[in-house]
Amino acid sequence: MELSLSVQLFLFLVTFAFSVIGGITGIGIATVIVPILILLGTPLPFAKATALWINIGVMSLSVLKKWRNINFSLALPLTISAFLFAPLGAKVSFYLPERLQLFLLASFVLLSALGVLFLKPKARIGGVTKAGFVKVGILLGSFAGFVGGMLGIGGGIIVNPVLIMLGFDPLMVSSVTSVMVLLSSFSGWVTYLSLGHFSFKLALPLLVCALAGSYIGNHLSQRISKEAVKRVVGYFALLVAIVTYLKALTL
Repeated sequence: MELSLSVQLFLFLVTFAFSVIGGITGIGIATVIVPILILLGTPLPFAKATALWINIGVMSLSVLKKWRNINFSLALPLTISAFLFAPLGAKVSFYLPERLQLFLLASFVLLSALGVLFLKPKARIGGVTKAGFVKVGILLGSFAGFVGGMLGIGGGIIVNPVLIMLGFDPLMVSSVTSVMVLLSSFSGWVTYLSLGHFSFKLALPLLVCALAGSYIGNHLSQRISKEAVKRVVGYFALLVAIVTYLKALTL
């Protein structure tokens, strides 16, 4: 797809800005890149593949930065299940109407945003190494991976707010979510790539902008309070939901 210079510059700027937010929160930016690419005329499968590709780059940097703070007892059940279910979701998406996919994306994101902004965290549901949380982690990761693969997102926009609402430390959640988003985005992207829905010509310069923004965001995350991180997650998700609903209504 050929884009004018002004459109490319706009897309690069938006990618950079939301990558900063993604670096702070641990949430991949695919949820906002997908609707923007569609608005610019990119076919939905290519938009999802490109967004997942950007997620891989951004979250790779995030994981390296936060490696020492990652709680792997919490990350493993989420990450493994999401990695396995993302390709299934990607394949299912080809049998669903585009408008339905965008409405689903917007609805999941909106519920997450409202939960983080207005619901009080509950007590933690048991230790992160206990079988009880492992089961919940597997279910949550499977759901987030399937939806992430189907809609072209990493699943962090679903998992991050849920874990915060359950009472986990928002900064710890940010590091755990980075691992899950990285691997679920990779398995989802490979699926779209294998089906021929990817363009390196568009994706490579976007990745450079995303990496620059993520680098800055990761540094800022060390200087921002837990409540500030929580608010960033909530308002970021709310903005994404509104943009996606608007796009779905115009189809």
